[in-house]
Amino acid sequence: MKNNYFLSFFLLLFSLPVLANVYKHVDEHGNVTYSNMPSDNAKRIDLPSIIVVPSVDSGDIEERISKRRESLKLEEQREKLQGKISEEEKRLNEVKDEYKDGTPDRLGSERNYQRYLDRVERLKTDIQIREKNLSILREELNCKKSQGCLQRG
Repeated sequence: MKNNYFLSFFLLLFSLPVLANVYKHVDEHGNVTYSNMPSDNAKRIDLPSIIVVPSVDSGDIEERISKRRESLKLEEQREKLQGKISEEEKRLNEVKDEYKDGTPDRLGSERNYQRYLDRVERLKTDIQIREKNLSILREELNCKKSQGCLQRG
């Protein structure tokens, strides 16, 4: 029985602040003061009730965070691939400009015609390799955009 009185007393003690009123007082200088104690020229303010919003299921949040991280990772990979594609395109254009459709300018160090032909062949091979690299990079970028391909090991 004593425990019930003791419990009731504490519940009443902790519930009193909930019943407190809020008062607004404006002094002669225009300063506004809010208080739970009434004073001269203080007006009681009726505050709206507090709206409690239930929290979101944390299991769903973990899944959304995981998906967001994966999305950010894919976007970072796409940006890296796009950078590699740009670099490869730039280098391919440089090699094609030097190649000049199979008739590049002869360098001063190429007095021997075979050296010139070897350089022409290296340029041709370099163009083929860079075009193949670009094809692979673009394919991988398209794969990342559609997210429908398997991860390569």
